[in-house]
Amino acid sequence: MSTAYSPLLCLSKKRRMSLPDAFLALDTSAYTTSVAAFADGRVLFDGRIMLKVPFGSRGLRQSEAVFAHIKNLRTLFCDCELKKLSLKGVAFSDKPCPAEGSYMPVFCAGASHAQAISAALGVSQFPLSHQHGHIYSAFLEQPVDDGEYGVFHVSGGTLDLLCVAIKEGIVSGISPIGGKLDLTCGQLIDRVGVKAGLPFPSGAAIEQLYTKGSAPLAVHVDGLSVNLSGAETQAMRRLDAGEAVDNVCSAVIDCVAQTLGKLLDHAAEQTGLCQYIFTGGVMRNAVIREHMKNMCARVGIRCIIAQKKYCSDNACGLALAAQRLFSKGDKI
Repeated sequence: MSTAYSPLLCLSKKRRMSLPDAFLALDTSAYTTSVAAFADGRVLFDGRIMLKVPFGSRGLRQSEAVFAHIKNLRTLFCDCELKKLSLKGVAFSDKPCPAEGSYMPVFCAGASHAQAISAALGVSQFPLSHQHGHIYSAFLEQPVDDGEYGVFHVSGGTLDLLCVAIKEGIVSGISPIGGKLDLTCGQLIDRVGVKAGLPFPSGAAIEQLYTKGSAPLAVHVDGLSVNLSGAETQAMRRLDAGEAVDNVCSAVIDCVAQTLGKLLDHAAEQTGLCQYIFTGGVMRNAVIREHMKNMCARVGIRCIIAQKKYCSDNACGLALAAQRLFSKGDKI
């Protein structure tokens, strides 16, 4: 433990005063350990380590993931050269989303490290959620004006349609208004991918197999609610019947894109929201990104999609949030 924190503890006050104000962030999600630093309007450090999942498995136990995060944080702290930063605040995700009862043990690893740093240096701390991090990640390298947005958080563990208020560059409210009833888009992709013999998580491998023209899978969107279990059953049966892996995987991508497109149509009609943010690991997929851009253009909706490099789990959005909250005076 002393190895991880010694660069911080050895900073002299004079040295810290000579450096630009910086903000650190930690995120320890289900499958990625992330540390980021933000200063002078840009990401100074973006360190991520994917947790290793045995081939053929569809995930890790929480206890396994927590232990992996603790080891990975030591590596990332050694890489980020914290001694070159004048830290003013530390942000961290301590739960999946800002809802009562939201909890996953993996987030305790990052939260405990972040709180230790804050206490040792006497700097502000900003406990946020993993979902906050994804939303703020969409602010990086592109303008996001104040206002009310529909937000699609589409990842391995989440398919949430949210109403999000942004005031003075700060996410001031997150209200769920729709999303999954069974599987997430990421779960559909990963389950079919593992069944097809691809590594977990399977998003990148499935995207490489994509071709147009595959027979479609079922799309079920009822109002602002989505069902994907039917599509999963169809895809598994097609693989069992011997259909080519690239055909089935391509159908899965098309199904996700069409599902999100239909959900967007319903959201625009039912909520009146005319600007939408798309974030989360599934939004890295080029086919899905293009489909949503085209959908938004067709119905005259403002479309903001997080940069590809910031869609997957990372701590960069949280570091940006720390800087903005500190500047506003929201210190803990």
